[in-house]
Amino acid sequence: MQQNAVYIFIIIVIAWVLWQRIIGPKMSGVKSINAASYQQMRNQPHTLVDVRQQGEWESGHAAKASHIPLGEIKQRMDEIAKDKPVVVICASGGRSSMAATALANAGYSEVYNFSGGMGAWSSANLPVSRGR
Repeated sequence: MQQNAVYIFIIIVIAWVLWQRIIGPKMSGVKSINAASYQQMRNQPHTLVDVRQQGEWESGHAAKASHIPLGEIKQRMDEIAKDKPVVVICASGGRSSMAATALANAGYSEVYNFSGGMGAWSSANLPVSRGR
């Protein structure tokens, strides 16, 4: 009996992760964008939003990004223009996926989740700023 409970718990956790990272964003219309695709769009009008915590932001963030931590995204959506694409980034793609889904559900029509987060950003030699 106890072993079955462990299996059920594991299945629930896996289902939740799949929902948060893959299924939910796709259903809301969020698109994924990788570093190579972002290289092509970065000179076009868009808003780049970093949803990591303050310490993560200060240690290095995407140049020209706005900082709105995930926990504040719903209260601060009015700071993000609805008339141009929005690219959301975090450390690995999990938090940005949740933020991108919230934006899409709030009526933002073109929302992208940056695949691989800041690790992929840095590996692609995209510009990084430090500090506030």
